[in-house]
Amino acid sequence: MVALGAAIALVGIGVAALPLAEDFAADRLKAALQQGGVKAETVKVSFLERSVSLGDVAGGPNSELKIEEWRASGLAWPLAELLKGRVPFSGLGWGDPLHVGRLSLRNLRLGQPDEGGTWTIGGLTATDLDLPRYDGAYEGPHRNEIMIARLLGALTVGRLEQTDVAHRAFDGTIYSLTSATFAGYVRGLMQTLDLRGFQIRAANARAATLEVAEISSGGVDLRRPIGHASSIDWEPGTPIGRIPVAKARLSGFGGELLTRYGLSLDNITSETVRAGPETSRSRTRVEGFVLAPSMRSVEAIGMRMVMQAMNLKEIRLGFDCSAVDDLVRQELRIEACMLGGPDLAEISFAARIVDADEEFWRAIDEADVFALFGTKAALASAKLVIADKSLLQRGLQAKATFGRQTLAAERAALAAEIRRYQPPGVLITQDMAKIQDAVARFVEQGGTLTVEAKPQPALGLEKLDYLLKPGADLVNALGLTATVSR
Repeated sequence: MVALGAAIALVGIGVAALPLAEDFAADRLKAALQQGGVKAETVKVSFLERSVSLGDVAGGPNSELKIEEWRASGLAWPLAELLKGRVPFSGLGWGDPLHVGRLSLRNLRLGQPDEGGTWTIGGLTATDLDLPRYDGAYEGPHRNEIMIARLLGALTVGRLEQTDVAHRAFDGTIYSLTSATFAGYVRGLMQTLDLRGFQIRAANARAATLEVAEISSGGVDLRRPIGHASSIDWEPGTPIGRIPVAKARLSGFGGELLTRYGLSLDNITSETVRAGPETSRSRTRVEGFVLAPSMRSVEAIGMRMVMQAMNLKEIRLGFDCSAVDDLVRQELRIEACMLGGPDLAEISFAARIVDADEEFWRAIDEADVFALFGTKAALASAKLVIADKSLLQRGLQAKATFGRQTLAAERAALAAEIRRYQPPGVLITQDMAKIQDAVARFVEQGGTLTVEAKPQPALGLEKLDYLLKPGADLVNALGLTATVSR
């Protein structure tokens, strides 16, 4: 009974002393923030809730950073670290571990004095943030950028939501989002990413220059660019390369830029499906593209006059392209890229690149064009098909109208010009004349023009510089042929 009474007394003393300990921790934290150049009007610490709350926060020589309210709960770090002022907001150093059950802030403003820009966020809520210890050793000119990349490469976030996000650039242009949400972020791999109400507004403009109502994506893989940006050799401006995305959809296009030229667009979709560990198939589609310029726009008047001469009120186009990355066969295949408009024309393109080695895929992934010339990859075939339905005649009719000529005269003049044309810097051969003649006959009679490239042997990408040299025999090097069919 004496031991039980003593234990109860100790618990009571502890409970009574808890507010004093929390006030002491809050005072220590406030002092630590001030030493780091951050001032908070109110600081609250709760040991039972494992939370820290800051109010009316300002930081920087000219208060570049302002936050109305900041709160982190479900914190997991030692009490000794808290008493030293080591918190996610300021006290933690690069490389230190952290776990936060829930993080929220309201009305953030971050100025960029060196760049003349400003970031604002109306609200932010994140859950299940987990940051293990990572490499924080770096001494160089881009420390902050590289440390942020290393942090993103180690961080895991259950879900993050932001509202009213905006960035004002130095020239006054505003880039904004109504909301941004991502879930399932694990060290650079993002399960879902949804953006709403994206706008670009020029300085002093009344309406948005460009609008995209919805951007949704899944399976966004940022691990490669994060890995490059974490390296000591990284420098700002280095290409980030290809970012794999399992699926993406952009819809709700609008804005002054599209209205000015009479453009509208329904949606853009992209999907990548893995057929195996080293094979993937991707497809990109553009649907609902319409060009219908009006006479109310100065920029569109000329376009409107040309379309009227072609007897067109609007132009509708669709785009659909499929490609396969096949690392097993060492091939990149563009199976079908289709661009077409109803009753105008259909254009298709296909190609196959063989002997795609590791250096080739690395160059593709990192968007390093010059590295392609050092690979063993070679162009095996390519095919371009243009099926005319009325576009050729409409275009020649417009040219005849403006040139005060007859349609037959314009058709004959263009065909003659194609036959006698001599491309500069290219070897003019009989095979070249045959290709020009096929194009001229396509102009004269319409139908379908097919241009194929079948180099024998396959043309290595390292030999592409030969095609750019004066006097290059393009027809022989590429194995070009052209045919016309009705």
